[in-house]
Amino acid sequence: MFDDDLQGLLNKAYFYLKFRPRTIWEMRRYLFKKVEKTHWSRADADNIINYLTEEGLLDDKKFIEAFVEERTNLKPKGEYILKQELYKHGIDKGLVDEYFSNNLVDEEKLAEKVLAGRWSRFKNLPPKTRFQKASQFLLRRGFDFEIVKKVVKKFQGQ
Repeated sequence: MFDDDLQGLLNKAYFYLKFRPRTIWEMRRYLFKKVEKTHWSRADADNIINYLTEEGLLDDKKFIEAFVEERTNLKPKGEYILKQELYKHGIDKGLVDEYFSNNLVDEEKLAEKVLAGRWSRFKNLPPKTRFQKASQFLLRRGFDFEIVKKVVKKFQGQ
């Protein structure tokens, strides 16, 4: 596989992957930072990244799937915010757009789920204030205004 010298850099990469899945960009940034302080080169880091990609340990498409699934289950956000967060992880815009064109996120259902947990704080407010606060809450979570309006009106009708 790798000689003893590169095994140390590979071990650092494995350690970085230990906590959560990583994107290729994140791993490259991490290894390049390690390379600056040691005798390894950027080419060595790229060799490690290529190896990890071939082994299936670095896969941006799988990262997108896992990230979106985790976000929609644990801390639901709208598609816009999800895309922004994926860009921050260094995912290529083309991959993100491809994923969201092939996998539709039911934002209305997510917005209902988010608002259901927070509705008890808003339900005793005057209708106008309740609409404003609930809408602002959902908008901060990245949901489209049309969806926000529809979901808040549905909750106000209950």
